[in-house]
Amino acid sequence: MLLNRLKEKWATRKSSKKTIDPVKRAKFLRCIQRFTPILRTYISENALLPGQANLDYGFNDIKTAEEYRDKLIKIQDKDSETRAEFIHQEFRHTGFVSAIQHFKIKGRETKKGVNAFAINRAPRSDGKEALILSASWKSRTGEYNTNGIASLLSLAKLFKRNVYWAKDVILLVTDEGTLGTQAWLDAYHGTDEFASVVMPRSGAVQGVVNLDFPGTQDYETMGIFFEGVNGQLPNLDLINTIVAVATRTNPPIRITLHDDVKNPFENHAYGAYLGSLNNMLQSMKYLVLGHPSSDSGLYLRYTIDAVTIHGIVGSEHLGQLFGFNRIGRLVESTFRSLNNLLEHFHQSFFFYLLPQPTRYVSISQYMPPVILFACALVFESLALYYLGTRPIEPEKTDILTAYSLQKRHTLFAFIILIITHVAGVVIFNLMQPTFGWKYLAQFTEAEAITMQYTTSSVIAISTVVLCVLWINKNQSAEHDGTILKSFCLAASALVITTVSLLNFTLGVATAILIVIPYSLIQPSSNIFWKLIQSTLLLVLSPMGLLYIFSFTTKLPLYNVISTLMLDYQIVRSWFLTFCCTVYWPMNMAMLILVFTKSSS
Repeated sequence: MLLNRLKEKWATRKSSKKTIDPVKRAKFLRCIQRFTPILRTYISENALLPGQANLDYGFNDIKTAEEYRDKLIKIQDKDSETRAEFIHQEFRHTGFVSAIQHFKIKGRETKKGVNAFAINRAPRSDGKEALILSASWKSRTGEYNTNGIASLLSLAKLFKRNVYWAKDVILLVTDEGTLGTQAWLDAYHGTDEFASVVMPRSGAVQGVVNLDFPGTQDYETMGIFFEGVNGQLPNLDLINTIVAVATRTNPPIRITLHDDVKNPFENHAYGAYLGSLNNMLQSMKYLVLGHPSSDSGLYLRYTIDAVTIHGIVGSEHLGQLFGFNRIGRLVESTFRSLNNLLEHFHQSFFFYLLPQPTRYVSISQYMPPVILFACALVFESLALYYLGTRPIEPEKTDILTAYSLQKRHTLFAFIILIITHVAGVVIFNLMQPTFGWKYLAQFTEAEAITMQYTTSSVIAISTVVLCVLWINKNQSAEHDGTILKSFCLAASALVITTVSLLNFTLGVATAILIVIPYSLIQPSSNIFWKLIQSTLLLVLSPMGLLYIFSFTTKLPLYNVISTLMLDYQIVRSWFLTFCCTVYWPMNMAMLILVFTKSSS
């Protein structure tokens, strides 16, 4: 009976004409609207109001930018002093309080540079808050940032003739790329490492937009660079504001992350997913190395939210080319939104991954896998420590306790870890740039860096070889590889969880590299397995990873090491410190583990 009724009801529904219930449709749309923020980026700070202000950047400002472009072409090949003096005089003619900053960067050869900057004092505030519009003389492409500086100078005149500013606007043109930006930041915040002084001063900086528009041509796409030093990221609202303004411009500006214009997996069945994954991996490459993707990444060390907008030349969408007009209107609208901020960026995310300009992955979604990686190492470490050794003295009771009372051979494990970490500290001091300046001054920079790296590799290998000879010479029950592995896995878990809180991508990259290999590595009496395990660990060592990175990126090994050392010296990156004092010692300890004997 019941089955027949269901069949009749289904037949009636199927035969009847389908109608859309407006009430149900409204509920469905409200449900979609409610959960849309979870799927796409959105503006958390309501005060920003992106794209809502009336814009003044028009024909006269475009003509001004074109005139500046012609002037810049004539002087951009001259010395730093001449270029900075030109910018300084233009700021003063516009009516700004302007200054020039000379800086020196200590090294094997002292580098000098000159920055020029000006301050537009806000008529409606006490000068305790500021925004920065910056541009460097050199673009990330190696060309002169002609259109970027011309846009900055034309916007400076626009900012000066309007009185609605609630925050000071600092206009900054830097020399020597990231070196000039870091020199200005250090001097502005009261440090004197670059032997320079910044005067005049404004208030706490709330946000920064860095212009990078190389050459003199129009652009097809605008790329956004947002990664900072040591994995720091700007508040997501700043990126969302720029994306919202760019998409609401008429006609809209094509937006991409970094300089990836074309999806390499466009014709693949899962092209959209693989394209998003490629964007995330590109971003993680900068974050893992602690290297800023652009000049704006240096501001994040001072809790200043900053991004770089980069003009990308192309020939596939010639109908969507943009120049001074849309660049100026984009920057003006963005600064009008930032001018509305009542307090520092805080509403949105500071920890996220961007697969696309309009999509994000929050920390609540990507953090649990890293914790699971660490938990796996902790559980295996505990299992090895609890079950992996024979007792020194047999227990004299037949009663099974809830925990083991056996004594472990822990002294050997502690000695090995201490030795490898001391070797790591020695390597770290050897790899510092100052070591090459003081003791290898008679060699060229390339020769000195090669010698430092080679000596460090020899120290690491020698440490392993000497420990292995000591173990083989004294065949003692104390030399227990099981406890050593237990300690190495526990230390690795501690490193992964700690580092992931400071730099998530570095933590997850470390976990991906070591969790499975370190879990499988074990003492072996078979020469073949010893060789296989040793080769794997050498590939995972900093030496092996450097060669792999150099090969895949097609960069000379010297350039990669030089960049890491420069990041450590100039922008205070932690990556060199992490590799030498944390990652490499653990790798050496695991290599020694292969040649021990296990009592399990």
